[in-house]
Amino acid sequence: MSIYTAMRSGVSALAANSSAMAVISDNIANLNTVGYKRGLTDFTAMLNSQTGGTSYNAGGVLSSTRRLVDVQGSLEQSRSATDLAVAGNGFFVVSENNQPLTNGGSVAFTRAGSFSVDAQGFLQNAQGFYLQGWPIQADGSVASSPTSLSTLSPINVADTVSSAEATGEVTLTANLSSTQAAYDPVAALNTYVAGDLATSDIAAHFESSIEIFDSLGAPRTVAVGFLKTAPNTWQVEVYTRPSTLTANPGGLVASGQIQFNTSGGINAGGITGSISGPFNVAWDASTGAAAQDLEFHLENSLSQFATASGVTTVVADGVPPGNLAGLVVENDGILTAQFSNGRSRALYQIPLATFLNPNGLLPDRGGVFRNTLASGLYNINEANAAGAGRIESNVLEASNVDLAAEFTSMIVTQRAYSASSKIITTADEMLEELLRIKR
Repeated sequence: MSIYTAMRSGVSALAANSSAMAVISDNIANLNTVGYKRGLTDFTAMLNSQTGGTSYNAGGVLSSTRRLVDVQGSLEQSRSATDLAVAGNGFFVVSENNQPLTNGGSVAFTRAGSFSVDAQGFLQNAQGFYLQGWPIQADGSVASSPTSLSTLSPINVADTVSSAEATGEVTLTANLSSTQAAYDPVAALNTYVAGDLATSDIAAHFESSIEIFDSLGAPRTVAVGFLKTAPNTWQVEVYTRPSTLTANPGGLVASGQIQFNTSGGINAGGITGSISGPFNVAWDASTGAAAQDLEFHLENSLSQFATASGVTTVVADGVPPGNLAGLVVENDGILTAQFSNGRSRALYQIPLATFLNPNGLLPDRGGVFRNTLASGLYNINEANAAGAGRIESNVLEASNVDLAAEFTSMIVTQRAYSASSKIITTADEMLEELLRIKR
C-alpha cells in the first residue's frame, strides 16, 4: 500500500539527513585541523518498480559522502621550517611506523605537513605519521622511482654532523711598507738564512698570525714573517706556532723570496722558493692529525707601498666539525641540513604522490588517505614536476571547510529533517484514519 511506502520513504529521508548532519558536524569540528578535507553529502533517489499508472510506490532517498580532496585549503604561515604544505597537486608520502616501506611499513598519503623531529631523529607529523623521502647520495645523486616504494626511506636527521675540513688555501691581502729599512747583516753580525725568522734568530720586519684547521678540525696557528733584505726584495717564511708541532726547526714549513716592481706590485715570477706553490705541513704525531697540503696565494694580494705594513684581509678555507643547527626545505623538496660550522648538506628529497582522481582516495585515521581503485595508482615524483605542486616551508595548509557554507547546509539539513518527520506523522495519521473506518 502506498501509505506504507510513504512512511518508509520518510524513514529513509530521516536517515539520509541524519548522515548529512553528521558530515556537517565533522566539518565544523575540524575547522582548524591542518590538511583536513571537507566532506560533502550527495543524495540519490531510490526508485521502486511501479505496477501501474494508478498508484505510486515511494522509494525514498540514499545518501553518500565524498571528500573534496582536490580543493586546496589556504596556506598559512608557520614559525617552524619543518612545517610543510603543498601548493598545488600532490600528497606527502608517509608511513605509520619508522620502518622502510619495503620492510613492514604501511604507505599512506597526507596533506597534513606539521612535521617535527622526534626523539629518534625522524620527521613525524602531529598525527604520528613518518615522512618518507629519497636519500641524497654523497655525490648529490638521487635514486628515485615514480612507481616503486623501495627507493623511499623514513627521513632521519639523527647523528647528522658535518665533518671537519682541513685548510688547503689561504689568501693574505697585505701591504709591506716600502719605507722599511733593509736588513743589514753586517750591522747585525748575522747573515740571513731560511729559518731564521721561524727560530726568531732574526726578528721579522712584519709578521701576521693566521688560524687554520687540521684534518681533525682543531684550530692551528701559522705565522707568516717578512724580512726586507734589499730594495723591493723581501724574504718570507711560514712557520707554525707553537713551533714544536713540526719536526722542522722553529716550525718552518715554507720559505721563499718576493720581488716587487717600482709600481708596488709583484713582478711576474717574482715569488720563488717553496712558498710559490703548495707545501706540506706535517703536524707532530702526538696531535693525531694528518699532514696537510697548504697553499698561500700572495701573487695578487701583496703590495709594497709607502704606507705602514699591515694586513687587510685573510681568507682561509677549512672548517671545524659542526653539529646540526637547522633544517631548510626548498620548493623542489630538497631537505638541507645546516651546521654550526657554516656548512650545509642536502640529505633527502621529499617527493609528492599524485593521483588521477584524488577525490577517490579513502580517508583514514590521522588525516591520511589510502589509494583505492577509484583513485587510481599513485605516481611519485619530485615537486614542481610531472603535475606535482611545489613544497612550501614554514607554511601549513588549513582545512578547506567554509564555515558559512556549513552553517547554511546545517539549516537546510535541519529543515529537511523536520519535513521528513512530517511525512511519517502524516502517514501515521492517514493509517489511523483508515483504522477508524472499521469502527
